[in-house]
This record gives sequence, structure tokens and C-alpha cells, in this order.
Amino acid sequence: MTGVQPHLPAGARTRLPSLVVLLLLTVGVHAAELGDAVEMSPAAYQASKKALSYLAATQREDGAWPGDQGGTDGIVASCCLAFLSAGQVPGRGEFGVNTARAIEFLIKSAQPNGLIYRQGMPGYPMYHHGLGTLCLAEAWGMTQDKAIRDTVKRAVELIVSTQNEHGGWRYQPRVADDDLSVTVMQLMALRAAKDAGIFVPKDVIDSGIEYVKRCHNGKDAGKDGGFAYQPGGESGFARTGAGVLSLQVAGNYRAKEVSEGVEYLMTFKPVGSKEQSKEHYFYGLYYSAMGIYQSQSAGEWGRRAWNAWYPAITKQLIADQQSDGHWNGSFEQYATAMAVLVLDIPFRYLPIYQR
Repeated sequence: MTGVQPHLPAGARTRLPSLVVLLLLTVGVHAAELGDAVEMSPAAYQASKKALSYLAATQREDGAWPGDQGGTDGIVASCCLAFLSAGQVPGRGEFGVNTARAIEFLIKSAQPNGLIYRQGMPGYPMYHHGLGTLCLAEAWGMTQDKAIRDTVKRAVELIVSTQNEHGGWRYQPRVADDDLSVTVMQLMALRAAKDAGIFVPKDVIDSGIEYVKRCHNGKDAGKDGGFAYQPGGESGFARTGAGVLSLQVAGNYRAKEVSEGVEYLMTFKPVGSKEQSKEHYFYGLYYSAMGIYQSQSAGEWGRRAWNAWYPAITKQLIADQQSDGHWNGSFEQYATAMAVLVLDIPFRYLPIYQR
């Protein structure tokens, strides 16, 4: 595993934020010496810190955020992941209390069947559930809090029980049809839970990965190398980022679907000429950032891609950040959380970021 700092056990990392800052701001660690192609800049660190301050200042006492979507489990999970990505675990760090509130909100949202979704919330349940499970699995891996583990275990059991015969998932917590976006969220949650020590049947992940591969528009079939929302559909930036990353976290770093997917992503701004869809802009940035970062494990072509893409997206995000620390998007907290997750990748605090 490589990154902007020497590898340490997860608990040790959460105790050393000042060391990370010192390395970033004064010593100027050479990323090449540590393995990754590029490091986090001081400006990116400051942008992330400003964004976390915004999220902390706007969080409600119950752990959620204001607005129509701020009280949904998907938004709370996204913001909690942003805090965790900066090493802000419950009881530690400047924003540890904010992380604890968000985790408590998610735990209290869990229904008896394991679904992390409060009745009456807007949005589709399995989107919220996937993000909530991913967040709590990462939190369990970093804190070893038994209350978190029990919630994750039941959440995983629900995901396993609702996979369809094609290996996919859809909007509702039942066996139905499928699409790439919901499927990738469940696969990310399952992989995070598995890495944290929760039992996940291997055949469930394998079947999910096969579904993702069926959504790939392969060049050997005369197509563009991207990923579609459903098998046979049109490629898109956000869904390609999601497809690439889900294959990588399952260990398929050198699959042709990954290399073709990354090549497709690199044709879009900030390094290519194609425009990304504004509809799912920050969702796409999140998955693509992690996917391109993970591609370094596949060889020199992956390191070149990350070395070009991360500095470019960092520059763009810093330029677009508002004066109070947030980013504009469909839901301000979500856009801000996703931007932080992109900026903070070199920290490697989140277990799922490690490669």
C-alpha cells in the first residue's frame, strides 16, 4: 500500500493528523519515494479543511443536515465518509464529535430487517442503504465499535438476500431488476464490510462483478470502452467511474474492462475535452477519482493517468469552492462531501481507499 505517508495501522493513523499536515506543509514529501505518482498539495489540504468546517458548522444536533435531503441517510453517510477520510473518527480529531453524531444517526435509522433507511425519506431506499452500509463498514474498520458492527452485519445480510439472478440490485430492498449505479453501491458496501471482517459470501461479490462486466461497452465489440447504466445501454462518465472502481475493489485491477474504462474517463475534462454531465457531476467525480487512483496498481499507465488527473481535478475543485467552504450542486452537503472525498484520497485513512 502506498500514499503520501508511511503505512501505519488504522488506529495509529487517526492519532497522527499533525504529522500528516507537517509533511504536507513543510517537508514536501516526494510522492515518488512513497510509491504514488502525486501527493496532496497544501492548497488541497486547506480546501478540504475549509469544507469540513462548513459541514461541521451546518450539522444538526441529531447528526443530520438541514434541507430536504440533508436528513436522508445517503447524505448523512456521505458527509460522515468525508470526515472519516480526513481521519476524524469519533472522539478524535477536531471534528470527531460530528463524525460520532452522523454514525449515531445512521445506526438509529437501521430497520429491524437491516435496511438503513428511515421511512418517509425522499429517494430510493437501496441508494441510501448502500451508502449507509459503506460508511458504517468503514467506521467499524477504523473504530472496532461493536454497535457499528451489529448494524453492518444486518445491513450486509439484507444486501445478500436482495441480489437478483443476474447479480444486480435495484431501487427497492427486494429481488427485482437491476442497474449499474445501485449494484456498484452494494458491491462497494460489501467489499468494505468484508475488509472489516464481516462475512460476505464470495459468490455474491463474484456474481455482482459479472453483472458489472456485462454493462461494459467493450472495444472488441466496436464500442467506446465505457460502462452503461444497464447492459447494452449507452456509456457515460459517472457510470464508467463506478464500473471501473467496483471491478478494482474486487481485485480485477488488470481486467481489460478497467483499462478501457480508465482510458474512456481520461477523454473527459479536466484532462480531456469532453464535458461531464452536470446531473451526476460529483457522483461521477467520486467514483472516477477512486478508480483512477486504484489504476496505479495495474502499472505505469495507471500511474500516468493518476499523475495527470488528480492535480487537474484538484485545481478545478479549489477554483469552484465557495467562500464558506461548500461546493454548489444538487444538494450542497452531498457535493461538498464528494469533493472532500476526492481531495482526501492521498491521506488513505479510509480502508477502501487503500490499494
